[in-house]
Amino acid sequence: MSEEGKSQKKTMKICLLGVSFDTGNMGVNALAESSVKVILHRWPDAEVTLLGTGTTDGEYGLVISGRKVRVKILRLRFCKNVFLRSHCFILLLNALLIRLLPFKGFKNLLSAANPYVKMLLEADKVLDITGGDSFSDIYGMRRFLIFGFLQKWLVTQFGKELILLPQTYGPYNRSITRFMARSILKRSSSVYARDRDGVGYVKDLLGNKNVNGKVRFMPDVAFVLDPHQPDEVDIGSLYERRRDDSIVVGLNVSGLLFNGGYTQENMFSLKVDYPELIYSTVDSMMSDERVLILLVPHVFTPDRPVEDDPTACEQVYEKLHAKYPGRIFLTRGQYNHTDIKYVIGLCDFFVGSRMHACIAALSQCIPAVGIAYSKKFQGVFESIGLERCVAEAYRCTSGEVLSVIQAGFESRERTVTHLKEIVPCIREDILNALEA
Repeated sequence: MSEEGKSQKKTMKICLLGVSFDTGNMGVNALAESSVKVILHRWPDAEVTLLGTGTTDGEYGLVISGRKVRVKILRLRFCKNVFLRSHCFILLLNALLIRLLPFKGFKNLLSAANPYVKMLLEADKVLDITGGDSFSDIYGMRRFLIFGFLQKWLVTQFGKELILLPQTYGPYNRSITRFMARSILKRSSSVYARDRDGVGYVKDLLGNKNVNGKVRFMPDVAFVLDPHQPDEVDIGSLYERRRDDSIVVGLNVSGLLFNGGYTQENMFSLKVDYPELIYSTVDSMMSDERVLILLVPHVFTPDRPVEDDPTACEQVYEKLHAKYPGRIFLTRGQYNHTDIKYVIGLCDFFVGSRMHACIAALSQCIPAVGIAYSKKFQGVFESIGLERCVAEAYRCTSGEVLSVIQAGFESRERTVTHLKEIVPCIREDILNALEA
């Protein structure tokens, strides 16, 4: 065999599940690029195919550590037209046929007829991250069935090795979702949790059986995402207003929480009135005359207003900018995940309701407080020794949340020192995790 043939034979083909670059959620984008970065650190010449949900296939260009990368995108469908070649039902049927007739010629025949079958058969490994926190039923059964179960179940039926990248597991509030989650966890070769409690949770779910060291801790992969300075940043007159002694406080307002969740009826059972909490946070921060506040969106979904951060940020700005002239600023325009991380990097302190907005700050050694609507915040902050910087809005009163934010603000210099010590180690641990 020629040297070229040997090289081609060694090329790993990796499928990545549970992320996309077109949801408008910059946290999901950050997970997607960071996952690709981790994969390429382990297998530098790997061909990465992102298996997403949508209507069209294509490619997505990335620049990772100065290297241009093209990621293939294939769409798995879950629509009413079950006869599409990319539909989950058709692919499961093909998997069943292959298990019944496991002959090379038959596999080649099915591969020639369906490129999605060909891709799944040729994949060496499948890695999944389920949007970071969607391997749970808190967002509803439909989302769990598609992202939490069916996608993963599909690849296991093709006999592929499934690796679960660091994510939040649970809660599973229904017995059926616990059963389905357990079946996926059992079939996975490695299970990474992005918080240490998650490791114990998964082991308990498996009954501490069939574990054999496969359940491990790994920090959230978004810590390795690199920021990128966009050509234009529209943050009003912040640059002109900022003085040497100014403290720029970034405030990420979640459109989803601002509107009461998808149900618009306090879906996450918060103990606080979220819009009023945001207004009170601004008032509290503004008591320090050095503070300038920059409102920062992290989910851009104008077609889905219920979760659109820019709309919520603009409502806050319109209500308060006259009260604090020249001191509150709004991030306007469209940004991708690396661009918005750069914007967050302009801040000296950060308060976020989107967890990956907080990670964008923390990974740049900017002290942050997370306004939590679920347990995922606590686990991720705890993984970097900053559990004191989580304000659990689903447990605490508004006064208690404001106290956590104020304490985080006052201890920001100590937090910066801590982050400068720990973040480089975290990044190194993440990049090398798949080597184990």
